[in-house]
Formats: sequence, C-alpha cells, structure tokens
Amino acid sequence: MCEVIYNEGIQLKGTDLWFDAKKKVNLSFISNANIQALPPHDRIIATPETLKLIETKTSDSIALSCPYNRPFALGNAKIELIPSGYSLGASQIVVDINNKRIVYTGDLKIGDSPTSKFIEIRRCDVLIMKCRYGDPEFNFPPREDVCRQLFEFAKESLYFNYTPVIFIDIFGKSMDLIQYLGNKNLKLGIHKSIYRYLQLYEELGFEFNNAERLKTKNIRKKVLLLPLHARTAKQLELLNKKRTCVVTGLAKGNEKIVKSSFNVDLAYAMSNHAGYDELIQYVEIVKPKEIYLLEGQSVEFAKSLKSRGYNAKPIENQIQLKLL
Repeated sequence: MCEVIYNEGIQLKGTDLWFDAKKKVNLSFISNANIQALPPHDRIIATPETLKLIETKTSDSIALSCPYNRPFALGNAKIELIPSGYSLGASQIVVDINNKRIVYTGDLKIGDSPTSKFIEIRRCDVLIMKCRYGDPEFNFPPREDVCRQLFEFAKESLYFNYTPVIFIDIFGKSMDLIQYLGNKNLKLGIHKSIYRYLQLYEELGFEFNNAERLKTKNIRKKVLLLPLHARTAKQLELLNKKRTCVVTGLAKGNEKIVKSSFNVDLAYAMSNHAGYDELIQYVEIVKPKEIYLLEGQSVEFAKSLKSRGYNAKPIENQIQLKLL
C-alpha cells in the first residue's frame, strides 16, 4: 500500500519526497520555473534548465540537478524526470515504489514548441495530474497558427504607423513568440522582466533575432512585448498611436471579457497549459488505475473522466488518499 498526502503540496508517505510543495519541506520536486516564490526547502530536485531559470530563488536550498531520462534511487524508490512539454526544463516525475508506478505531471502541454522538449508519456498505476483547463470549451488552436495571427497583427499595425503592443507571460510561450517574430524580421522591444528570461534562454543555447531590451527612447517601428502586469508601463504613455493585444489561454471562448479585463484591442488564445483535448489524450494513452486531479478545473475534468470509465477525483486540501 502506498499513500499520498496533500497539504500545500503532495507527499509520498513513507518517503521524504514532495511534489511542488508550497511550504518548506525536506525534499521537494520542482516541476517547472513558473513559480512566484519558492519556499526555502532543505533540498530540491529539478532539471538543470529549471534550476537555471529559478537560480535567484534557490539560495536557501541544496539543488539536486537531474537531467531528463536519467533514473536514480531515492531510498526504496526509483525516480526519473521526463519532459512535460510545458516550458523549457519543465518535467514530470516518475516514481517506481513498492511495485507500483506513480506519475506526477506538474503542468503539461502536448504539442510542438521550439523552446521546450516534446512531452514524454509513461504508463502508470497512479496518475497525479494538474488540469488548469479541464472544461471542454478550452481546446486551443496550434501555437503556430496563433503566432501567425500575431505576426499579421504586428505587421498591419506597423504599416498604418501604429505601435503594436503584446501583453504575454514572461517566459514559455513568450520565448516561442519572440523567436517566431524575430525570425520574420520584425524589430522587437522586450520589457526587462521578459528580457531577463530571454538572456537565460540564450545562455542555455537558444538564439533570438531582432530582440532588444525595451528602451523608452527607442520604440519607434518596434513590436513591444510586455508582461501581463505592465499595462500601465511608462513606455506606453509615450505612444500616441498604438494597438494592443493580450495572449492568454483565458481568451478561448471569452474574448470579449478578456479584452475588457485587460483593456486591449484584441485577445489571442494561446497557452502553455494543455487544453481539454490534450488532457483527455494524455489520460487515454496512460490508462491509469487511479487519477487524482489538481488545480484549475479539476472538478469538471473529474466528471469527464468518470464518464469515460476512469476512477478520477480532485484532490482537496488536508485529505489523505490511499493509492491502490
């Protein structure tokens, strides 16, 4: 019998191992770099790329760098990290213990990305899965199609002497878009918070063309990329003519609401997270005996999986679940 405990993160009972713990613990697996604050864990396990992206947040922890597809032992458990497709360095953790296999996905994405490895999917007995977009309305178009639409938005804006402004996450899909637009010979002005990650990506071997850090005195004829929170950035006050858009998964089926909330002209649906169809595809490949769902639309997604014959339930705080 193996048990998993949920309490501000997930712990495998009988081991020191936690998954994405939100409070200080002895040993936590960190699935990706998209974290606002990292508790001062005694030890953390993550891929080298994730550790690079969060290096300013790990000074109080011993970091155990674990590349993809290199199994290692932790007590009586065998551990392996495999790509999740979510972003650069993002990973799932595979735990073989007591003749059972447990997979915790973290955030995941099925589909091509030029700046992250394609997802790897393993069969398992127990699946612990994040499902931000677990409702059928959230099926996203291919990333390449959305990038093409954003190129047309930028090119048309510049043609009519407007400055195109794109609000987007600080890394992940923003790096894909910067690479795409730069390769199309558009000149890009990148907000400092996004540019910091671009430099880290470059240190990890990626190349970006026509991308410079945004400077107040040099914004003419450039496409501006700003983080979602920077809608009142001082650079925008200097623009007499601008067209604005936001890139977020929330725009799928909610374009009018998102445009109003962000006070922009257009909204494009693109996400680093798996859409509903991708989540279903993942489960259909894995065919686990038990599924526990985290975050987002876990209640809705549990209902969908139950209708397909799976034993699925959302995990709630402070409950202990017996696995198999």
